[in-house]
Amino acid sequence: MTRRRSRVPALPLDDLEAWLAAQSDIARRNWTVSAIDGFCAALVAGPERIATEAWLRVIFGPNLPTTAIGLGAVQAVLEHHDAVSHMLRLDRGRRWRPLYMRYDDGTVSANPWAAGFMFAVRRWPDAWRPMIERSDHSMILLPIITCAEAEEVEKLLEGQPQEMRDHMGRAYHHIPEAVCAIRDYWRQHAA
Repeated sequence: MTRRRSRVPALPLDDLEAWLAAQSDIARRNWTVSAIDGFCAALVAGPERIATEAWLRVIFGPNLPTTAIGLGAVQAVLEHHDAVSHMLRLDRGRRWRPLYMRYDDGTVSANPWAAGFMFAVRRWPDAWRPMIERSDHSMILLPIITCAEAEEVEKLLEGQPQEMRDHMGRAYHHIPEAVCAIRDYWRQHAA
């Protein structure tokens, strides 16, 4: 499959969300548009270029879709990856914003986004290890880890002052700067 020669138009992101939810294997692995956005951000900001087909198979499984709508889903993910890449390059990422899950009542959940980002970190741990092992730089990931592991963080904060719990609950506000800092780190430490 080539990225630029697609004959099938990309699904709009709302349609992609519905298609992902209808694919039992993909839905079981918690791939949503928000999680894919986080995954793409990690791929773009991260330490090394991952072959397109390799990271597509992480989302879609070992056999990429072959139906017209499935190919439209793949094309949507490819185009979204390109958009994230463009936005993170544009003015050093200052205008880029993650696609968090938003509920009808206005509640924002950064957990799927952060889980997608951390999935990439865990999938290619050797590449990410140099940053994670440097205590002076591993803290860059803290807002993302906090949101990815929200349930565990909440358990750790039980009995802590409300101010501390509120502060941790706002960690998602710091994700855009964290992603830009991660991208800058890897650009400065490129082999």
